[in-house]
Amino acid sequence: MSCKAGSVPVALHGQQGFALVVVLWTVALLALLVSTLLADARTEAKLTLNRRGEAIAVAAADAAISATILDLLRPGQPTSAIHRVGAVTVSVGLENLSGRLNPNIASTQMLRALLLQLGVSQQAADGLAAAIVDWRTPGLKASPHGAKAPAYRAAGLPYGPPGRPFEHLGELAAVLGMTPALLAELMPHLTLWSITDPDPTTADAVVLDALRTAGVPPVTSGQDETQIIAISATATLPDAPLVLRRAVVRFGYSPDGRGWRVLAWDDGEATLR
Repeated sequence: MSCKAGSVPVALHGQQGFALVVVLWTVALLALLVSTLLADARTEAKLTLNRRGEAIAVAAADAAISATILDLLRPGQPTSAIHRVGAVTVSVGLENLSGRLNPNIASTQMLRALLLQLGVSQQAADGLAAAIVDWRTPGLKASPHGAKAPAYRAAGLPYGPPGRPFEHLGELAAVLGMTPALLAELMPHLTLWSITDPDPTTADAVVLDALRTAGVPPVTSGQDETQIIAISATATLPDAPLVLRRAVVRFGYSPDGRGWRVLAWDDGEATLR
């Protein structure tokens, strides 16, 4: 096969074209790789900054809770609702849980009275109050109007009362006769942190009426002054996620002589109990 002088063979043209395609693909792949690495680096840098900001906000929120505990230990000391810790703004809220009812220790009469105050019929209140007590009480025998495993099986439920205290308030949803709507109404009046009947001096109107219905005697000057306070701290920092920290603290006499004891300190779940 011959070709004119100065001309390039057709095969050589094909090889050059293929080489050019390979070079272009290589450049494109390298560009994609570089852009991906840069994007990953930016993402990692942003995540690192977010984690750093979140850690700073958590520390600031915990510091505000600690300062609030000290304020509450000093009679007459005003408690600040807003704290500034460096660039972090922390908003602090207090809620007294002493006036709430503890379903782990409340009597059937007290539970029934609270349910009646929420508009539950007398028959349903009798059954649900007894079922709550049966849930936390060991043994196989149901109390009057109550419910143990056979009643749950008859209702088509694959479980029965565990015979132990409630570990969280959401567990009440599994009690026979409880509905989501009723539990939502009950939740603001309940806590698992108290160790006595609700304190009438801090109870809300619903619990106070339930106490009267159940025949709980009025508060006296010699009554235990232990208070259980839920402290919530919401920390905000520019370019960082919002942080919520909550603590539940018992103020009053304790066997070790301290005037306070932290019952829980977490990322917001404590006051749900």
